[in-house]
Amino acid sequence: MNDIFQSVVDVLRTEEDAVFCGIVESSGSAPRTSGARMLVLSNGSIHGSVGGGPVEGACQAKAAKLLQGTKTHHFLSFDLNSVTAADAGMVCGGAVKVLLQRVSAKHLPFFENIGRLQRERERPVLVTVMQPEHDPVLAVWTARDGLAGAALPETLAAELARKAAKTRQSFSLEKDGLRVFAEPIVAPTALHLVGAGHVALATAKVAAFAGFEVVVMDDRSEFADPGRYPEAREVRVLENFDACLGDLGADDYVVIVTRGHLHDRDVLAQALKTGAGYIGMIGSRSKRDAVYRSLLESDYTQADLDRVFCPIGLTIGADTPEEIAVSIVGEMIRVRAGVPA
Repeated sequence: MNDIFQSVVDVLRTEEDAVFCGIVESSGSAPRTSGARMLVLSNGSIHGSVGGGPVEGACQAKAAKLLQGTKTHHFLSFDLNSVTAADAGMVCGGAVKVLLQRVSAKHLPFFENIGRLQRERERPVLVTVMQPEHDPVLAVWTARDGLAGAALPETLAAELARKAAKTRQSFSLEKDGLRVFAEPIVAPTALHLVGAGHVALATAKVAAFAGFEVVVMDDRSEFADPGRYPEAREVRVLENFDACLGDLGADDYVVIVTRGHLHDRDVLAQALKTGAGYIGMIGSRSKRDAVYRSLLESDYTQADLDRVFCPIGLTIGADTPEEIAVSIVGEMIRVRAGVPA
């Protein structure tokens, strides 16, 4: 969802109005769930998605009317179980409600602030406050600053803070006709690929496509070559693998795919001393067991090793580097979304 906020900022800096669309309710097997966002420009073009097909088309049509009129918002409900939806080929079922809000240059400081909070790793939460007979209000919550841009009853504000602090999924709260929809804006997760061989090459492509910021490192310059990794944020040539990771946090993922067991062992030892949110190491169970025994003899604990995903990736019968990449990135997506194994 991060790209959509940059799109809003870019558009509003041109002093052009646009319509900020978001799914604020969903049920059943809707194609996109609550929290999906889309921006509709005055020329009809879009950034992001709220599900495609008739949902997106209806949003574009309504957005055009909002931009031509005086209203500032509209709720659009779409029943995907309806005959119309079935005729359009949307047979997934379910229902969605989309909030369309007209945004203009006066909203630019708000969206710029979200970008700043993201860069500061404050994990902002976009909060939409909705109540009958009032325009929806956009606000932002962070653990550091609390709620800014809207006032809520004390009990609702406390519940918002409690849930926002512990979840990465969108959620709703409601009390006495006042509804709050909260969308955690997850910072782009950085994937640190240690090793730049065939599996890393495929994994970098798939991971970048899935929204990860890719950092590649290897001690072989012919492999750690920016020309091989055009999608990477950074490509580093190492003298060796000692101290190659630095200080990592929950938004940093580590995938260890070096060319040898000893390098893998040394990098894993480093990764376990960080707060990385995901640590995966490629290899067979026999390799894993040998590496684990070595680490247990070096004052690492079983609790440390329980953080590691090895063998790495989802069990999908992956064999080729490309298939392995899909399994690795699928597992990282599951971890990022907080879905239990």
